[in-house]
Amino acid sequence: MLLSRNAKIIASSLLVLSLAACSTTKKADEAAAAQAAAEQQAAADKAAADAARASAANTGSGVDSQSLADANAKAQADAASKANSLAATLGVKVFHFDYDSSSVASSDYNALKAHAAYLSKNPGAKVQVGGHTDERGTREYNMALGERRAKSVAAFLTSNGAKSSQLEVISYGEEKPVATGESDDAWAQNRRVELEYTSGNP
Repeated sequence: MLLSRNAKIIASSLLVLSLAACSTTKKADEAAAAQAAAEQQAAADKAAADAARASAANTGSGVDSQSLADANAKAQADAASKANSLAATLGVKVFHFDYDSSSVASSDYNALKAHAAYLSKNPGAKVQVGGHTDERGTREYNMALGERRAKSVAAFLTSNGAKSSQLEVISYGEEKPVATGESDDAWAQNRRVELEYTSGNP
């Protein structure tokens, strides 16, 4: 009888121990599962952060590349615009004067400076600077006035970089009019200096 009672107590104790062990194992499994889930979440968060950084880097690189491309395109457009502007300016080779004057007009400064710069950069280029007048006045006076006008332009060119050896000054006086008729408009057209490149024409 005593043995039977002891057996029951032992059996009951074993059952309690078994239940406790099961509970401990379950808690350990739950803890392990929670730890694994936390590790997986941390790994996922890290992967997302890395992807975000990579995306930001690619976007930044794309912006930098686009900015560089835009800057290059603008530089090329500016260079083309300057080249076209210079070509147009160098195309101006006739400069007009007021009546009985040999003073270069301020409106002609930019074009003459462009020619001076071209001559400076192209030592082999040579230009004839021809002075002209309208028909009023004596032939002798007009020859002298045409020469003064040509020399005035030549002096402007040399003071802005051209060499005197590149310039040939000549006066035609009234002998080569570009407009006929006795009118202010015709006379204004004939009062001029023309640049004629004999070599190295721009």
